[in-house]
Amino acid sequence: MNQAKPTREEWNSLYQAAVDFKRSACWEWMYDDDIFGVVDPETRETAYCCIMGNGGEHFAVAGYLGTEGLSGILGLLSGEIDTESSESMFIQKCLMCSFEDRSLLSAEDLKNIKEMGLKFRGRNEWPLFRYHEPGFAPWFLSATQCRFLTHILRQALEVALCCRNGKEILDHETPFTFLIRVCLKSGEWVDQYITAEPDEPEFVSFHIQDEIRLKKLKTFKPKQNLILEADTFYVPTPVRENDRPYFPKVGVLLDHHSGLVVSFEMMKDIQEEGYKCINRLVDFIEQNMPTKLLVARVETYYLYLDVCKQLGLPIEMVEQLEYAEEFRNGVFDQFVDTHDSER
Repeated sequence: MNQAKPTREEWNSLYQAAVDFKRSACWEWMYDDDIFGVVDPETRETAYCCIMGNGGEHFAVAGYLGTEGLSGILGLLSGEIDTESSESMFIQKCLMCSFEDRSLLSAEDLKNIKEMGLKFRGRNEWPLFRYHEPGFAPWFLSATQCRFLTHILRQALEVALCCRNGKEILDHETPFTFLIRVCLKSGEWVDQYITAEPDEPEFVSFHIQDEIRLKKLKTFKPKQNLILEADTFYVPTPVRENDRPYFPKVGVLLDHHSGLVVSFEMMKDIQEEGYKCINRLVDFIEQNMPTKLLVARVETYYLYLDVCKQLGLPIEMVEQLEYAEEFRNGVFDQFVDTHDSER
């Protein structure tokens, strides 16, 4: 996507669309599970939108991008993804306009507002625009994203006004079929319906390439009652190396009976660096061969699947990992405490 910054005219259009949307207070009759779509006239990407604020706490409109974004919002709405979990913040892929307190805006946000000659006062009155992407901190909009979010706000208001006296327009007899707003070549926006294809997430897996080392590892006998827990998760405090901050991912192995951490690896991207977790496991196996590997996430399962097949090491998917969850909560608390102390 083009990363050029929005022009003043593009910012002005976005802020005006946000002001009009806020003035309507359409969250009074719209709920966050009233999902509809808006198709970007430029990229043809579909944003699956929901309007938030009926609970009186978080006022926003979000456009979840593509089937990946749709899977994220449906997971949150269904309870499959725990909205109270701090990890829910890492899975969103969307463009969002929220209405916040002034203290939550950055210096760049406030500069834009001043340059537009706009004034906002009070709680939940200040427009905040961000792009959310899994694994990254919420970030400022590019010009393309700015234009798309402007369309989302305007079409969300159109849909909301049509739903004020009834939401039949959002209903469809075919499952996973949504009302979408599409811009014709003439510039006219019309209603259509689309059946969303299920998202198929891609998971990475690594194996041992050193045949001599693999042959040696296969001769090791499992140590009785030695079971390992394996987990992968995001760290809640972003790291900034270049321009955009990202959330590091951790890969950890623990003794299932004692909770002892036997390996710890921090990565920028598990797709590219997941092999480091495999190396840690292999290093451990050269000293102690476990009888089983327990995991609770699909991502973690596939990460270790190939090497487990190579070694004949059973890998089992379980509902919960006691020590891994305890360790993860400890890491979260430590990073949050460190962040708070630095503020």
